[in-house]
Amino acid sequence: MTITDGRTPRIGVRFEPDWPPEQLPAFARWAEDAGFDELWFSEDLPWAGGVAMAASALAATTRLHVGLGLLPAVTRNVVTAAMEIAALSRIAPGRLTVALGHGIPSWMEQIGARVPRPFAALGETTSALTALLAGEEVTMSGRHVRLDGVRLGFPPEQPPRVLLGTTGPTGLALTGRVADGVVLPEIASPEAVRWARREMETAGRAGSAVVFAMTSLGDDPGRAIEQVRQRMQRIVEFRVFDRLAEIAGLGSDGSGEMTDAILQSVALAGTPDDALAAIAGWRAAGCETVVVVAGADDPLASYRRFAEDVLPRIRS
Repeated sequence: MTITDGRTPRIGVRFEPDWPPEQLPAFARWAEDAGFDELWFSEDLPWAGGVAMAASALAATTRLHVGLGLLPAVTRNVVTAAMEIAALSRIAPGRLTVALGHGIPSWMEQIGARVPRPFAALGETTSALTALLAGEEVTMSGRHVRLDGVRLGFPPEQPPRVLLGTTGPTGLALTGRVADGVVLPEIASPEAVRWARREMETAGRAGSAVVFAMTSLGDDPGRAIEQVRQRMQRIVEFRVFDRLAEIAGLGSDGSGEMTDAILQSVALAGTPDDALAAIAGWRAAGCETVVVVAGADDPLASYRRFAEDVLPRIRS
């Protein structure tokens, strides 16, 4: 594998949100033993709660870094969230990253948590959370967060990084001002990483970039690519990530032809060599962590294939 700056990216794996939570401890131990650097999961409605899942994964492992996110910013009081995150950070120092988002609007509507200004809520929550985790006394009178002289009793000595999951110019500008970096979804090409880092840097600082990448590797590369294509088409049709779809080459409305070349710029699809080339592209664009996510009919088999045939070559 060729990385132009001589560094290798961190490699994570996602425990899918619709997998039963009782399977997490064994999966986390497998991921650690297989050589992954990080384990990520999303808090999606109506599956398992993110803080409980993070605690379980940290307790089941000794080295593995845990990425908690995306956590919707509007579903918890920021102080109780900070208390929980601080406790995990003290119990497992240096092994936690937190990523916040404003939540899927339809889900937030469903549970009565939708707010009129989601980016304002996300910014206030992020600012308050990072200050609390840093041990500061926080007073804030915002539209969403209102605190009066609050300080954590047990702030962590090593506060976790706080990232934002966002894709548009407004969210990336906010990330550059208040967060440590961005989490990009499963349609982020290397050029999208470069664009996101430029947007963040213009507003404040570029920060870290974590990319989620659909993964489908197998003995039949064409079939593996086709499985990713089917899943990627559903993401594009969701119309949440139009800007990233446009950067990937699918047009401003996402209706362009999803060629093999486009797929292999945004996913780990095909052969191990294809996966290595995609990772090298993201790393050259400034991506710090690539998280492999389910993109195959049998995601566990694809994860095992990645661990056996790709991870050793990244480390060599």
